[in-house]
Amino acid sequence: MDSIFTQILLFSITFISGALFLFINLNKEKSLKILLSFSGAFLFGLTILHFLPDLFLDYKPVYGLFILIGFSIQLILEFLTRGIDHGHYEKGDNYKIKIPALIGLFLHALFEATPLASGHIHVENTHFHEYFFTGLILHKIPVAIVFGSMLNYYLGRTTKSFIIIALFSLMAPLGLLLSDQIPILQDYHHYFMALVVGIFLYISTTILFEVSENHKFNVVKFASIIIGFGIAGAFSLL
Repeated sequence: MDSIFTQILLFSITFISGALFLFINLNKEKSLKILLSFSGAFLFGLTILHFLPDLFLDYKPVYGLFILIGFSIQLILEFLTRGIDHGHYEKGDNYKIKIPALIGLFLHALFEATPLASGHIHVENTHFHEYFFTGLILHKIPVAIVFGSMLNYYLGRTTKSFIIIALFSLMAPLGLLLSDQIPILQDYHHYFMALVVGIFLYISTTILFEVSENHKFNVVKFASIIIGFGIAGAFSLL
């Protein structure tokens, strides 16, 4: 997939998803949770079935350490973003959009796109970039929806809201661009992939745990999770 085309798609899909919900009130939170459960399951499935095996084709014990570092980085970002990066935000007069939350969300978006760089060669898996792009988009759409809804709730349909969404949408293309242009990032792309795998493991498992409210069994959410796993598994046949 052409890098410039990928950057345009990443920006466009993220911006449209977020900007659209500046005009739509997110009242049906159950529908969003079903979407989140599907995207979390699909992302988890891709990570286990494709990203991890691809990473460990050229096995180095240090990769496991970098996966744990990525997991820990996301844990730190979680304190900044307050869960926006996996589809959660708080409503109330005592909570406002804060600069640390935006920084955490932007850093998360910047990191997660780096493995998409065309210079990152995955010889054994010719479909790696397609898998990764699909997983990334299905992760970013619900995040953008929640982010747009949050901006609508606290800032309304203002110029400031559109600028913030635009900046957020630019982060993934920027991460891809930097990863494509900076030689050292290409030389150590496996380490960045390990970091992103750790981030994805945190995000996907957190989503899957959160959609199970009060440990009650929900048929629709369970079905969406199975469908997410199934589609991730079907990618193995391509």
